[in-house]
Amino acid sequence: MKNNKIKIETGSEKLTKEEIDSHKDFNKVYKTYTTTKTNTVKSPKKFGGMTTMVVVTTTVVVTTIGAWKYWNYHKTATQPKVTASTSSSTKSNTASTTTAKSTVKHPYIHPPIKGVDVPYKTYSVDANKGGTITYNNSKIVIPASSFCDANGKAITGKVDIKYREFRNAAEFFASGIPMTYDSAGKQYTFESAGMLDVRGYQNGKPVYVRTGKEIQVSMVTTQRSISYNMYELDTNKQNWTYLDKSKSTPIATKTKNLKDTTTIPPAEQKQVQQIQSSIASIKQEEAAIEKTKPVEPKKVTAGRNNFNIDADQHDYPELAVYKNLLWEPDPADKNYKPSYAAITWDDASLKRSADGTTYTFTVKKGAEQHSFIVHPVFEGKDYDAAMKEYDKKYQDYQVAYDKRKADEKKQQEAYEALLTKIKKDQEEEQQNLLAHANLMGAVTNMFYINNFGIYNTDCPENLPHGAEVTPQYTDNNSDNLNYNEFYLVEKDKNAIYDYHPGHNCRFNPKVENFAWMITPDNKLAIYSIEDFSKIGITSGTVVFKMKVLEKPITSVEDLKAAFKPYLGDLDKQWGSARS
Repeated sequence: MKNNKIKIETGSEKLTKEEIDSHKDFNKVYKTYTTTKTNTVKSPKKFGGMTTMVVVTTTVVVTTIGAWKYWNYHKTATQPKVTASTSSSTKSNTASTTTAKSTVKHPYIHPPIKGVDVPYKTYSVDANKGGTITYNNSKIVIPASSFCDANGKAITGKVDIKYREFRNAAEFFASGIPMTYDSAGKQYTFESAGMLDVRGYQNGKPVYVRTGKEIQVSMVTTQRSISYNMYELDTNKQNWTYLDKSKSTPIATKTKNLKDTTTIPPAEQKQVQQIQSSIASIKQEEAAIEKTKPVEPKKVTAGRNNFNIDADQHDYPELAVYKNLLWEPDPADKNYKPSYAAITWDDASLKRSADGTTYTFTVKKGAEQHSFIVHPVFEGKDYDAAMKEYDKKYQDYQVAYDKRKADEKKQQEAYEALLTKIKKDQEEEQQNLLAHANLMGAVTNMFYINNFGIYNTDCPENLPHGAEVTPQYTDNNSDNLNYNEFYLVEKDKNAIYDYHPGHNCRFNPKVENFAWMITPDNKLAIYSIEDFSKIGITSGTVVFKMKVLEKPITSVEDLKAAFKPYLGDLDKQWGSARS
């Protein structure tokens, strides 16, 4: 970073039209340097076909040429070494020793680290049908027929929607989007609850939102209040335009009913359905086995009517094993009359009860019909033979039934275990989401936009107060960093305070502060929370000795990683919830 000479190259690079235009106001230049004591030269200069006599100094010529080259030439100029000190008696004053920053104007949106920016994600939407875009936790709902071209003609077919979000200091900083707001002649710094950038293109050409159409945006935020305002960035006026209060809704956590397979993730649904099918099949087999359960034989009751029923063995497999089976009316059933035994019936049917312990016998003759309960019974040796057969058949039945019951239990346990796992995974996922996005007390910000562009949910803040010092910036090699922008954040506030070279630095000594610069070679120079805590004064001159990290910043993720030891995981703190 050291260089003892100012290098001015007038022919190595061609100037752009914008650079030339930015220095055509020679009257302004003249006023700036009228106090410079050098010899003046009068000469005619032609610009845009007009001849104008201007007075310039030789110093102005050198300065203007230097301004046309990138201003880090000034950064390499020889400067006095700065001794690290926090004393208010330091002789060198930043305001007096720092050469003014180059007057070359950057674009209004100017990412400060070359080649580093928050990337867009591209989605395809059918312009005729519209659609819903899901970006991490955010949803963008686009109505049908919402797009037109520059002439207002409706657009059909596929449209590319480019979308990105900014939720934390690293993303705000890398984007180069100004986070200051001018209102009534006063400048404020935004404390943001989330910013987005949405664009539309078809075949590489911009598309626009039709008049009367609105795009709905719902974005989860960790804002600590629901009073944030909505702003749209006006790049022509180079300021944010106030829109309205954002409509914020607290997030409600809902418990999912896992008995409804529609709540089970697709990856597990097939497995769940297979187990459910297996359990249903086992239950059908159990019902079939139940029908084969043998009926325990009973002896005939003395003095009670009994009779023979010629029942089809295929219909009553539980009775097929028995010989010389008789039937006896249930004594408690008043529907039976002994006189029925003397009648020759035209039709008769037998039906087993649901519990398998009794049978209903129905007889018909003409219009006459009677139904009554009967029991199978045996006489003498037939009873003994029936009991032996029953014991054997019942044992076979019980073995088969118990086996199917064991299979059912196994499948049921597997089913419950799978549901428990799914529920646990969902709860863990939800908890991870809550922890990742810090959604305790979070809300969903919902708003409508009728233009593509950059939108922000913000609360304008004044600069920090408590300490205002005159800074001198140096690094751990005592190199001069006074030409660099100085960026400061308070650890628990989602805002970046930008201090230009030559300006005082204001901070609140009662909170945890962290600051950084970007060197010309894209390295991060930091001033840590611990460094701030050692500043023992609230006014006067302070030397900020910045620690330059070894590796250059090549991505937003690099920036977050470099901030992490000092600010923690920014994605978790401010709800980026990258998925």
